[in-house]
Amino acid sequence: MQLDWLKPITFPNHGQIHEDESGPGYVLRMCDANLAQFSDISNLLGLTGFTYIPDNRIPEICRLFGASYPMLAPRFVTQFKQKRVVTTYLLGHKLQKPYLVRQRHPQICPHCLAHAGIAQLIWDITLVTACHIHKNQLIDSCQQCNRKLNWRRPSLKNCQCGASLLPIHQPTKPASKAEMKVAKLIWLKLYQLHKADDELSFLGNLELDTALRLIWSFGQLENDGHSLAVRPGKIPSTAIAGTVVRKGFERIYRALNHVSTNSAFSSGIYINGIKQLKDDTPWNDQLKIHYLLNLIIEKDFRASRLSSLATHNQLTLFGTSTSCAKTSTY
Repeated sequence: MQLDWLKPITFPNHGQIHEDESGPGYVLRMCDANLAQFSDISNLLGLTGFTYIPDNRIPEICRLFGASYPMLAPRFVTQFKQKRVVTTYLLGHKLQKPYLVRQRHPQICPHCLAHAGIAQLIWDITLVTACHIHKNQLIDSCQQCNRKLNWRRPSLKNCQCGASLLPIHQPTKPASKAEMKVAKLIWLKLYQLHKADDELSFLGNLELDTALRLIWSFGQLENDGHSLAVRPGKIPSTAIAGTVVRKGFERIYRALNHVSTNSAFSSGIYINGIKQLKDDTPWNDQLKIHYLLNLIIEKDFRASRLSSLATHNQLTLFGTSTSCAKTSTY
């Protein structure tokens, strides 16, 4: 059916994106304001069948809804591919692994949708698996139809099956302490906010990309080093990502706070991920990573696999004292 009423250059109801709102979430919210659906927009833009809006269509979205391009563009996931390497940008942050963001399959906090009425930008980051405001786990599938959520749905607050995405129809589970702490930490880093006495200052002092990849490298393997909690390079479900966050946070915390363990601690560290961090992270972040690895080896967490990664010419700049990684009680 031809939607003739969609032909005008702009929709009648305009609005700007909120500072903490995701780009695709803004599109859905403005669709609701204009009695349209995501499918109408994708058809209008020649994106029939797409479940997301590519970043190269942002100028057209601005024209349709009167949005400011400088405000809207950074809140879309933007990806560039050079020599088979994909680099992602979100709100000015460079993320060197595409699986660090969720472009096609969003996750939500039903309580935030009910109270704030917007899709939070931070939900687009894979390792944000909890709402640090409502203290519940995020969800990435509808509890009524069991299908994965996507942006191609009737409205911001309804699943593609028609079910409401608000709390009364989408029950949530309490988030773990690790998930809430990591979600709060990433929120502060995403918006470049600074807060004294951060609960895990070691991660707080790293670039966002480095912090995410370090948690990933410390959390994606089981203790036996063989059973992957998530396939390398693939975007996990929110539930599995939550497991990665809990394991990664706990292992990093135990290393920094000299908590001994009887398990094969280092077997759960993804070595290739650490090697890549050594090669492509900022110099100061590399020094901190070497410090962390050296702590693990000193405490004899069966860490012989890490010895070759823990040597660094500048390691003596900060030694192995806890002054370089001050943490509070977990």
